[in-house]
Amino acid sequence: MGEAMTKLEMEKKELKEKIEFCSLLIRYGHLVNATSEQNVRAFKLKESLEEELRVLKLKMEN
Repeated sequence: MGEAMTKLEMEKKELKEKIEFCSLLIRYGHLVNATSEQNVRAFKLKESLEEELRVLKLKMEN
């Protein structure tokens, strides 16, 4: 049980890092010359990752 929880915690941390990266790209993309298409993709990916994180949190509660 402990090993499974550790794996879920690691997955949760990775998802949060990816969400943060997408947020930074959306906010500061102009500084790295990101195209509007890249910003849209980052936004959609962020939404998808946030949904995965919600599901993961539900798994962790059970």
